Amino acid sequence: MKVSDLEEITQSVIEAVDNASHGIMKIYNSDVVHVKNKNDGSPVTEADKESHRILVSALEFIDKNIPILSEEGDKQKDNNDLFWLIDPLDGTKEFINRNGEFTVNVALIENGNPILGVVSAPALKEKYVGYSDHAYKLTSKGRVDISTRRQSLNACCITLSKSHKSETDQVFIDICKEKFDSIVEIPTGSSLKLCRVAEGMADIYTRLGPTYQWDIAAGQAIVQAAGGVVCDLKGSNLRYEFVSETKNPMFFCAGDPTFKWLDVFNRLV
Repeated sequence: MKVSDLEEITQSVIEAVDNASHGIMKIYNSDVVHVKNKNDGSPVTEADKESHRILVSALEFIDKNIPILSEEGDKQKDNNDLFWLIDPLDGTKEFINRNGEFTVNVALIENGNPILGVVSAPALKEKYVGYSDHAYKLTSKGRVDISTRRQSLNACCITLSKSHKSETDQVFIDICKEKFDSIVEIPTGSSLKLCRVAEGMADIYTRLGPTYQWDIAAGQAIVQAAGGVVCDLKGSNLRYEFVSETKNPMFFCAGDPTFKWLDVFNRLV
């Protein structure tokens, strides 16, 4: 898809995400949030459903011929070379706990690659956008271009999950402590972990456990547009397909694509 086409679509996606965020916040600020469990035991709220409804309606209005794969349901079409991959509410646990670190994720996938990503953190009033080599952050103060940072051997900032830290994650951190002079851990919820790398606040995010496609795709588009990488532990960029419930392999998101992170991960596997 041409960059000019992406620019036009991006503004419509931002509007869609803003509307979904507004719907989520009405429920977030209510007195009671009703929670159910899916078949896999993960929580789902009425905010997930409302955001899904708003996004699907808006994305179909942009182009009804582009199929939509969502955590809350999919609409299958014949041609899946180009499709939307969305998570209407990423970080449902953060939403339930009311810590503000939940997001709305929308990615446009072309031939397996995320070519556009928008991530909104409505409670924090932050949005991240990435396509081609354009990456920026939107706040109440306006637009700021963002980029990843080069890796320093003096210090390494690692962003990691608030709710999914594993023994393997700790082993990775311990290896990094041998390599760098100092380590800073930044626990963060939802796809904001990838956004922290994209804006240069963190150097790396690793996920050495299961995630779904819709958790990562939008953030990957933003990281790549900002100059970083999102790769599996063999160094290949994550790719996406129109198959519901598909899980990602173990992966890392790094701000500096020239740093030899694979040497570190080779000690883990």
